[in-house]
Amino acid sequence: MDENLRAFLYDYNEDERLYLDYYKYTKAGRTYAELIEDMGGDYNYYIKRITPDKEGGFLPTVISDTNFFCGQDSNNIVITKHNRYTPVFEHEHQLFEMIYVLEGSCLQHINHTDITLTEGQFCLVAPNSVHSISVFDDSIILNILIRQSTFEDIFYNLLRQTNAISTFFNNNLYTNNKNTYLLIDSNKDPYIREHVLGMLQEYNERQKYYGDVLSGSIMVLFAKLLQGYEQNITFSATIAKDSGNFPNILTYISNNYRTVSLQSLAEHFHFSQGYCSRLIKNNTGKSFTELLQNIRFKMAMFFLSNTNKSVAQISNDIGFKNVEHFNRLFKKKQGMTPGEYRKSNNLAL
Repeated sequence: MDENLRAFLYDYNEDERLYLDYYKYTKAGRTYAELIEDMGGDYNYYIKRITPDKEGGFLPTVISDTNFFCGQDSNNIVITKHNRYTPVFEHEHQLFEMIYVLEGSCLQHINHTDITLTEGQFCLVAPNSVHSISVFDDSIILNILIRQSTFEDIFYNLLRQTNAISTFFNNNLYTNNKNTYLLIDSNKDPYIREHVLGMLQEYNERQKYYGDVLSGSIMVLFAKLLQGYEQNITFSATIAKDSGNFPNILTYISNNYRTVSLQSLAEHFHFSQGYCSRLIKNNTGKSFTELLQNIRFKMAMFFLSNTNKSVAQISNDIGFKNVEHFNRLFKKKQGMTPGEYRKSNNLAL
């Protein structure tokens, strides 16, 4: 392991030293204010750290993408070490978070459920899930944060397959049956460990094109986890029991969004159109037409952001026969025309 990376992981940083002192003070029945007083420090300096028992202290409950992703930075992946001894605080965020136990263990509390993670295990937490993490020893825990706003750009191919990870993501993107978390046990796989460490080093060094490297690396990570450990993947208990064949139906619609109709969908799965409609409505709260339109417009945004295809060509490619109709619906949904959306993503027509 690179010496700089080793130091980053194992040496106590400034925040960790403060949190360790605070942990010792709480064990002795003393307060955060007493810690500051005894250390003779500047309160304005300490207030920037997590301070659960200090009035006016920093204790975020809702964390947005902007807390982690700089507006001038094109990367979509952030990898950090979870600071040991950080006071426990419940929060939620707009992004997908993947917790990986490099060494030791940690306690996750997600939507009133306690989960102990041990070495080699991952926990993938969905957006808007209330959770906290406890690390009160020398365990090394890594957080991989994935920006939700560009999520489908990264996972374009994965989302159109049928597997446990794509089911988790698609449920959170399209349905009412949101899984709050997904657990993956890699059995302490050394390749997985080295791959994650390589991602961390890439992020820390931030050389040119590092964002592209990380986007590719996260796809390799998920592919290797599916390849070797799909049988070790478990969902949270929140998925609806009556979802039936819906994950396969959603994948089929995603793969055939250009031409699929309710009739062709029903015929493919040997269901009646009425049953298909009810299954979609029960799982997404939307009609077949609304769901299909959502998928088509997500694809339109992907093509507008990542290709130089004309608006007319994109309209045709996603299944609209009339470009004017596509333009009207897009503006109604996004508050801007396709051309304006493309310009806002820094691509020329």
